[in-house]
Amino acid sequence: MQITTHTIPQDLFQKGDLPELNVFDYHAAEDHLNSKVTLRQHVISFLVHGQKKIHFSNDTVEVNNQYAVVMASGNCLMSECLGDSNSYQSVLLFFSPENVSNFFLKYPQFVRAKVEGQNAFFVLEQDNYIQHLVASLRLYLQKPQLLNSAILTLKWEEIMLYLIDKYGDAFVVFLQGLLHNQQEVSFRKVIEDNLYTNLNLEELAFLCNMSLSTFKRHFTSIYHESPGKWLQAKRLERAKEILSQGEMKASEIYQLFGYENLSNFSAAFKHQFGISPRQIA
Repeated sequence: MQITTHTIPQDLFQKGDLPELNVFDYHAAEDHLNSKVTLRQHVISFLVHGQKKIHFSNDTVEVNNQYAVVMASGNCLMSECLGDSNSYQSVLLFFSPENVSNFFLKYPQFVRAKVEGQNAFFVLEQDNYIQHLVASLRLYLQKPQLLNSAILTLKWEEIMLYLIDKYGDAFVVFLQGLLHNQQEVSFRKVIEDNLYTNLNLEELAFLCNMSLSTFKRHFTSIYHESPGKWLQAKRLERAKEILSQGEMKASEIYQLFGYENLSNFSAAFKHQFGISPRQIA
């Protein structure tokens, strides 16, 4: 078991496997936007100050310090913002599939039928009970010699039991899903879920757990066209639909589809449709 109270570097999550249960008091002094994070273990992030946004392969979640989020292991793009408090802090509790397995062995009454599929996250309200639990972890972190593996295991089990009592089968199914390697979403679903975002190819490849070159080859083998050309055509079609509705202007939407400036967007639009965005009515 590893315990620390000092600032944790951004690449903490990418330094190989961690012990089964692990707790950190994490601080950041500046905003971090769309950081590539590889979670080697599942983790509960209890926000103390600031805001967090996580973009998974098939969904996005935003939370402030009124919430906590349980995240399954895997790749995600993570943004951490200081917010009004001018600081970012969270207590991170890492756990492994083995911890989950041991929990269900100890409490078999919670086991449900076979789980199909796996959500990447579960959002928790930081009610009074959870706040007291987090406060107790932070007290132990001030004197890490007091927080041994047995105490941390009991704390983790207490949290799991409380969340099952509060959220019922919804949390049980999520927790059970963490026992299986079901987080990976099909390649096509990742593309479709992010079709109209401003994510670039490198970021999409990361969410697919692929290198950029492998992503491009795989994409071309499925869609029979290069990803850049195919995605540009789809996103421009969507932009044309929005502009034709007359509710937004080109200057208001070009960034939504990954263009750095209005000039590049207008040039691509005219090349695709033979008319400028201004001519759409």
